[in-house]
Amino acid sequence: MMLLMLFALGMTNVSAMAAGNPCNPCSMKGHTNPCNPCAIKKPANPCNPCAMKKPANPCSMKQGKVQWGTPGNKPIREHAFDNFSQAVALGRKLWHDEKLGTSGTSCASCHAGYQFLHFDRNQNFPHFVNMVGDVVTLDQMINYCMLNPMKGKEFARDSKELTALAAYFRAYRMQYLREHRK
Repeated sequence: MMLLMLFALGMTNVSAMAAGNPCNPCSMKGHTNPCNPCAIKKPANPCNPCAMKKPANPCSMKQGKVQWGTPGNKPIREHAFDNFSQAVALGRKLWHDEKLGTSGTSCASCHAGYQFLHFDRNQNFPHFVNMVGDVVTLDQMINYCMLNPMKGKEFARDSKELTALAAYFRAYRMQYLREHRK
C-alpha cells in the first residue's frame, strides 16, 4: 500500500513538473497539434526548434548522405549498397559478364539453368568441392572460378563485386529452391 502511495505521489509530482515546463509537448494542451512542437508558432511555443535561428534550427541544416553502420566502427569498405536488392542487381550483371575474365566465359556459361551448382544437395558453404579439392567458402569458390575457368583476377575480400556475386548466388539458390519445392 505504501508503495502505491509513493507511486501516486511521484506521478503527481511529474504531472506538475510537466505542466510547469513550457518546452514539454505534454503541456501544450489546447493547441492544434500538441505532438508536433514545430507546427506551433513561436509565441505559443518558445521552445520550437524550427523557430530558432541558424545553425540551431534542425530544419535549416543541410542533409548529408545517410550514414549506415554503427558509428565509431571501422567500415569494411566504402559504402557500396543501400540494400540487398542493389547487391543482387550488380551480381546478376557480373554473373552474365563474359569480360569479367580473359577466357570469354561468364559465370552463366557454366551455371545456366543451375548446372554444376549442386543446389539439390541443399548444402551451404563452406563445403567440400570436388573441382577445388578442398573445403571452401562461397567467396573462395567465386575467386577460384575467377582465376581458373574465367582466367581473370580474384576479387579483394572486401570488394563490392565479391559481395554482389555472393548476394546473387544466394538469390539464385533461393529461386532454385522455390522452383523445385517438393
